[in-house]
Amino acid sequence: MPEKIPEMIHDKRAQQILAIKVSIAGSSILFLISGIVGMMVDSITLLLDASASLVILFVAFLMHVALKKLHRPPDDLYNFGYNKYEPLTVAVQGGLIIATCVISIKFAIQDIIHADDIHGFLLPTIAAFVSGIIGIFITLYLKNISRRTNSTIIKAASLHWYTDTMLSFGVCLGFFFGLMMQRLGYIHFSAYIDPVMAIILALIFIRQPVKIVMRNVMELLDAVPGEDIRSKVKKVVEQYKPRSLGIHRLRTRKAGEKIFVDICFVLHDNLTIKEGEELVNNFERDLKGHFPNSDVVVWFKPAHPAKSAL
Repeated sequence: MPEKIPEMIHDKRAQQILAIKVSIAGSSILFLISGIVGMMVDSITLLLDASASLVILFVAFLMHVALKKLHRPPDDLYNFGYNKYEPLTVAVQGGLIIATCVISIKFAIQDIIHADDIHGFLLPTIAAFVSGIIGIFITLYLKNISRRTNSTIIKAASLHWYTDTMLSFGVCLGFFFGLMMQRLGYIHFSAYIDPVMAIILALIFIRQPVKIVMRNVMELLDAVPGEDIRSKVKKVVEQYKPRSLGIHRLRTRKAGEKIFVDICFVLHDNLTIKEGEELVNNFERDLKGHFPNSDVVVWFKPAHPAKSAL
């Protein structure tokens, strides 16, 4: 099994790189569709959709660079490895989405104040529908890759694609409604459909990236991991408490896919070096059973330093 680990890591990396290439190709196509049609019909909503695709494209290139860094081993410059490139990339992605939404709301409000109807609803409806269909396939593909590789960075990309796909279908329904209103003769009201729809979608769209940014900034600041991770670590720690006099200190942090655990056991005075080494090896083994990609530091504090066998 150990000889297969490098092969598994290489395969995981290859799948992640391919997923990013698919994201780059897909976002490029959607940017061209939404951008060209948006400019043709003067639609702020389609330009919002194009901006979202442009953000995905930029972040995909950023993820490509980050993935090359992530798999590098620790060195003299980065003693703890390059794992924080992952939360940094995801936080930048979320920040760009928030900026896109805020700018779109600004232009949409401007369009409401100075109402100007878009030049037809049929072409934007078709463009948004095609974008949504492409988005569905890419979302499902990325979700499958993130599940197989357990990659947080690909999972974030799949979530971004899912949100963008829902945005495209929301745009499609809005434009279809505008098309119906135009054909029924409600031309005056149709001028407000595009900017109002852009504001609604931007407000919906902005919630998820705000959560993503907050979560990843906390990770960059070395805040403790989520409750699910902490509970698993504590469960393993509780199993080893009876073998010592307790825990002097337990610290955990997360950097991308990697979990760092720093624990200090208070030892019995008569514990030998061999017994201490056995405790360390067993603790690391059990913890890595829950978190294969983890960095564990175990150290000891003797109950009575002067009398300790260690």
